[in-house]
Amino acid sequence: MKPETRNHLPTLATICAAHDVRHFVISPGSRSAPLTIALARHSAISVRMVVDERAAGFIALGMAQQLRAPVGLVCTSGTAALNFAPAIAEAFYQRIPLLILTADRPPEWIDQQDGQTLHQQNLYAPHTRGEFQLPVDISHPDARWHAERILSEAIIRAQHPAPGPVHLNVPLREPLYPAPGERAAPSPRPHAIRLTSAQKTISHAEMEPLRKKWQSARKKLVVAGLHPPDEKIVAALRALSADPTVAVVADIAANVPPDAITAPHADMIFSAKNEATRKSIAPDLVVSMGGAVVSKSLKLFLRRHRPAEHWHIDLAGQPVDTLQSLTRVIAADPAPLLGALAEQPAPSGNYRATWQTLERAAASALNDFLAGADFGDFAAVRQVMAHLSAGSNLHLGNSMPVRYASYLALPRADVRVNANRGVSGIDGCTGTAVGAALATGRPTVLISGDLAFFYDRNSLWHNHIPSNLRLVVLNNGGGNIFKLIDGPSNLPPAELETYFFTPHKLTARNTAADFGLAYFPADSASALENILPPFFAPDTGAAILEIFTDSAVNTAVFRAFKKVISG
Repeated sequence: MKPETRNHLPTLATICAAHDVRHFVISPGSRSAPLTIALARHSAISVRMVVDERAAGFIALGMAQQLRAPVGLVCTSGTAALNFAPAIAEAFYQRIPLLILTADRPPEWIDQQDGQTLHQQNLYAPHTRGEFQLPVDISHPDARWHAERILSEAIIRAQHPAPGPVHLNVPLREPLYPAPGERAAPSPRPHAIRLTSAQKTISHAEMEPLRKKWQSARKKLVVAGLHPPDEKIVAALRALSADPTVAVVADIAANVPPDAITAPHADMIFSAKNEATRKSIAPDLVVSMGGAVVSKSLKLFLRRHRPAEHWHIDLAGQPVDTLQSLTRVIAADPAPLLGALAEQPAPSGNYRATWQTLERAAASALNDFLAGADFGDFAAVRQVMAHLSAGSNLHLGNSMPVRYASYLALPRADVRVNANRGVSGIDGCTGTAVGAALATGRPTVLISGDLAFFYDRNSLWHNHIPSNLRLVVLNNGGGNIFKLIDGPSNLPPAELETYFFTPHKLTARNTAADFGLAYFPADSASALENILPPFFAPDTGAAILEIFTDSAVNTAVFRAFKKVISG
């Protein structure tokens, strides 16, 4: 191969670095060797090797989630690329920027029964912000310019107008490895195209009709969904909370501290069946922002008590109508708009006071209930959350952990919360937490169910386990959620156990030993309380805390809790 035909790969690394794509998670393979070598040899790029592509995808997602910048993924051709798909789908719905580079056979070898070959163009559509393919041969200057332009466009599309995953397919011809002593150099002036974007603000003319409707509404509910920490948004929500006609509620992963929320236990309040209570909190106007919310009670309540107006603030202008009441999409940065609404004169009203009264009652009912409840997953999650240190990352596994935490609410303001609620799968919870720990260096705690943990064990199969990682596994011997939610819980016991609960006898002890993590078991409230300080101690290093509970007790406790809150 002529040296110049391979030059686009070192140039690729240079352009990625110029765009601040400086972290790559790479899965090994032969067809991707030129990509791996080019990235590994670039001094400004950090490369981490993870054998399992599915795990690699979620580790990259966890890193990008924290860094708020694109993280790169690289794999070889064939089915390896398909294993990135779950993380890509989650990144798409969470709006997490990823740059996925898949090595491929040259186009003439597709469908020719060559090894590790399948159709890789548009492989992840429609769950990407863009699908691109590099040219195979860039020996002509125009072809090199074309390749560099494509790469810049792909990186820009991963961040604008809405962040998300972008796929760049890279067909490569042999030879795939450099000759002894060969060090291909990038072109001297790579064509890196940069984007300068402005955050859209609302003009005076656009604001005027909003202002009038805002002032006329006497029961205004602001709903914050999944969102990374944003001090400006939090400041605006604090200001809005002072308005007696406004109530602010937030998802557990909205990263809004308790002092900026009118009702941290809103999930309990929305579950109330009392008609007078429901009528008192039914809003005239809903203003929503951010991504998904965990609370099914919130969604069901607002679908049944539809407001006259529902505005969704989204910089990308996507018309998401989860509550079936959307009347206006406001394509703007949420912070300035919420701040402008907070500056409007506050009329008299008692909507906030109504919520505050209900919040005090909900918090008291929760404390009383858990004080008398048997030890199980619910109480254990509360104990763990109470021991979180300042500045921690808390990652919540799907199924029951994120639901328990949603009912409990954050015990402190300086904890960042993340959960894979874009698609809400259990397949990458551990990997996402590993990525967050790698990206931040902060104490990072995952609370996971047993099935999710064992399903994602390969996210620990690499040489990059950080010492700040703490994994909490709720081991109740199966998929306890299926005994708690309506539908499967009504099945005959034999069918429920065999096809949904899927009992097992695994423990995390061997996993800890396999990957060199400290291991802490607990099976009671007192044992857990004694173990939590050494488990969280900084000098413990990466560790697994496995909490053993009884699924029958968990079921009984949660059903009793649902009766209390529906009262």
